[in-house]
Amino acid sequence: MAWEHDLGAVVFAAPTLVSATEGASGPLGPGVDPERDLAVAYVGNHAGRFVGVIVDGPRAGDIVVDFDVQGMIWRRAAWDQAGHVYFGADDDQLYKLSLATGELEWSLRLGNCEPPRAPGPEGVRCDVDGGPTIGPDGDLYVGADGLYRIAPDGTIRWRTPAPSDEPYASHVYSIPLVTDEGLVIYGGYDGTLRALATGDGSERWRVPIGADVDGSPVRGPDGTIHVGADDGKLYAIAASDGMVQWTHDARRDVRGGLAVGPEGVVLQPSFDGNLYAVEPSGAARWVLPTGAAMAATPSVDAEGTIFVGSRDDRLYAVASEGRVLWNVEFPADIDSGVAISPVGTLVVGCDDGVLRALR
Repeated sequence: MAWEHDLGAVVFAAPTLVSATEGASGPLGPGVDPERDLAVAYVGNHAGRFVGVIVDGPRAGDIVVDFDVQGMIWRRAAWDQAGHVYFGADDDQLYKLSLATGELEWSLRLGNCEPPRAPGPEGVRCDVDGGPTIGPDGDLYVGADGLYRIAPDGTIRWRTPAPSDEPYASHVYSIPLVTDEGLVIYGGYDGTLRALATGDGSERWRVPIGADVDGSPVRGPDGTIHVGADDGKLYAIAASDGMVQWTHDARRDVRGGLAVGPEGVVLQPSFDGNLYAVEPSGAARWVLPTGAAMAATPSVDAEGTIFVGSRDDRLYAVASEGRVLWNVEFPADIDSGVAISPVGTLVVGCDDGVLRALR
């Protein structure tokens, strides 16, 4: 273990890595030297604590940002090249921090849930945990009680459905996918996958799935959209018109995000305890069984090695052909995705509340 920090509560979100190698031109964090410190991992936990930790170099493991909010943080943060990081929480707020100072620039409450942290479905509906995703123009796309497009200054450009059309919209937990063709694609608790025009939020197509779409869509090399749902299926969908090309049945809920590996293979974690590698044709290439349900999104490095956690308390490194290279036992479930630094350090959260770095 290179370093670890006990953050005091479940770390479910995947860390977000900010580095000059990844394209950052602004500051990486307060007092961070990009030539020496290389990268900073940003992540939140279920106590509402949001931190930035230097990953590599002589200051590896130093916390440079430590910020508290009043709600659980479920999803990974997004960052822009100018030096800002954005994240949501289940206090119905979207937050923007400056990476130069580590201080709050603004927060924006989304939805009309009263109170924001009410128990049950009404309290969940407005939670800001669908993203955010930053589009090519710098605007944010984020799910809460519907999908929002938000400018970097916190102005809401549009929301769908509009409050006047559906004042009690279903929750959006899926992280939106923004395409180069001007579409934003996301799923919701209403059992539907939608594609909207980024410009005005108008609907281009929808796919009625009939089960919650928790996982976030990904795009394959040929442009096909892939998404998993609580019916246990992986859907391959044409981006142009929303037509379903094929499905792959994993038998249990697919709640983690998908990833695309070498040769366009789609990596599908499932609550049945298996990681499936699915060919672009829809056929299974291989199946890796673990000892418990999988909710973590896989990560793939430049060599094609797959890193993914399971609720059997293990982190797996898997070769592209499905062979387990190694696994490491942790003290609790691993629902967090893995961030990979420019020099290959792995940063991952755990349900024991500890953020760890492995080399």
